[in-house]
Amino acid sequence: MGLSFHFKGKLTNASELPAFVVEVDDICKVFDWRFSVLSTDYPNDQFVSPLDDENYGVIFSPHDCEPVTIIFDSEGRIYNPWMKDLITKHEDGQVKVITVQLNLEDEELNPVFTEGSEGFDPLDMVYTVSIKTEFKTAEQHVKIIELMRYLSGKYFSDFELIDESGYWDSRNPEIVDVKLNRVSQFIEKFEDLISNESINSPEDFLAFIKKLSQQMKDKEK
Repeated sequence: MGLSFHFKGKLTNASELPAFVVEVDDICKVFDWRFSVLSTDYPNDQFVSPLDDENYGVIFSPHDCEPVTIIFDSEGRIYNPWMKDLITKHEDGQVKVITVQLNLEDEELNPVFTEGSEGFDPLDMVYTVSIKTEFKTAEQHVKIIELMRYLSGKYFSDFELIDESGYWDSRNPEIVDVKLNRVSQFIEKFEDLISNESINSPEDFLAFIKKLSQQMKDKEK
């Protein structure tokens, strides 16, 4: 478990894709991050419409972080090809999508189960990329968020980023450490409690989450 950030946007110009790939490659070499590329050129430096199945862009792997996928579809939009495949299978009836919403600040902690796509836009999920980090300090988180800020300012349009740590908006690394400490406390409490629990059903797990949430609230008080 760690902090996450979520982003969406579009490559401003198809002709800039090669320069984008080269620059990200150079940055990853400096940081010693693993790096891989997909297609690096749009045909005739133009976006392709209607959509085809080609994937453009890069994937890089900072230390202690999920791979950061900046993948563009043929029209230049950042998207998640794996989520697109899942949504397509759902629409074809091959898989069922069930969402569970649980607000840990809710006194009753009653989950809301939803089958199908009610309550969320499947396309919004396809065109939003979510990355989870496992950082122990603010330094690495700040490094990635500032990289996304730089790349978005130079290459992207209609860009949005939601940073669970709050650093994207505040640029205050101290609040990242605060959030990381809360996550660490949650994990420690989770591991301590679950070692003494017998969970054999969804109802047992929900009861455990309620107990965990209440203890965390009591500790904060």
